[in-house]
Amino acid sequence: MLVLDNDHRLSIGSRALCFAKRTLEIWDRLGVGQQMVDKGVSWNVGRVFFKEGQVFEFNLLPEAGHERPAFINLQQYYCEAYLLERLLRLPNAEVRWGNKVIGIATQDDGALLTIETPEGNYQMAAGWVVASDGGRSTMRNLMGLESKGRIFQDRFLIADVKMKAQFPAERWFWFDPPFHPNQSVLLHREPDDVWRIDFQLGWDADPEEEKKPERIIPRVKALLGKDVEFTLEWASVYTFACLRMA
Repeated sequence: MLVLDNDHRLSIGSRALCFAKRTLEIWDRLGVGQQMVDKGVSWNVGRVFFKEGQVFEFNLLPEAGHERPAFINLQQYYCEAYLLERLLRLPNAEVRWGNKVIGIATQDDGALLTIETPEGNYQMAAGWVVASDGGRSTMRNLMGLESKGRIFQDRFLIADVKMKAQFPAERWFWFDPPFHPNQSVLLHREPDDVWRIDFQLGWDADPEEEKKPERIIPRVKALLGKDVEFTLEWASVYTFACLRMA
C-alpha cells in the first residue's frame, strides 16, 4: 500500500474534531481505536439554548454497556498522527510526502498516475486508486466526477481557545445568545484544555478579516466574560456544502 500526500506534514489546527461511535469501531479494527479514545474527550449529551435559556437536551447513547462513547472530540492532527504511526508499523506500507497526483489514465488492468514532486514528475501504475483527498478532490476532478448539490450561503468562524473552564464535556449550541445576537454559537471541549468555539458570521463576512485576532478575541470575551484568561491557538473561517456524485 502506498499513500501519496501533496503536503509535507500533518494537519495544522483542530480541523475535523467530532468522531462518531461508528468511526471508533472502524479505528478499533485498524488497531488505533483505544489510542483515540484515551486521548479524546468522550461525550454523549448535547444542549440547545435560545437566548439565555435551555430549550432542548439530548443523549446520543442513553443505554449502558456500549464499548465506545457516542462521540469523541479529538484534534485532527492527533488522529492523523496515530493513523500514520500505525501505518508505518505495517509491512508493505509506504508514505511519500510532497507527492501530488496531477494526472490519471485508466487502463485495462488499473490506472496510470502522473505524480508531481519537488524533484520532478514521474509515473506509476496502480491496480487500485483510492481518492482520499477531501471535498475539493483533485482525483475526482481529474476523472470528471462532478459533485452537485447545495452550498449554504453562510460563513462560520472556528476559534480554538486554550483555557481552564468549568463547562462540562457536552455539545452546547446557542441560537441568538446575548453575547452573539441574531447568530448561532457552538462550544465543544477538546483535549489539552482547548475549546472549539464556532461563531456564525453571515454570508457577507470577510473571511480574511474575521480570522484576525483583533476580530476573534472580542467575540470570545463576550462569551466567556472579560476576566477569563485564554490564548488563541488556531482559527479558520468556513462554509459548508451538501454535495454528492451521481
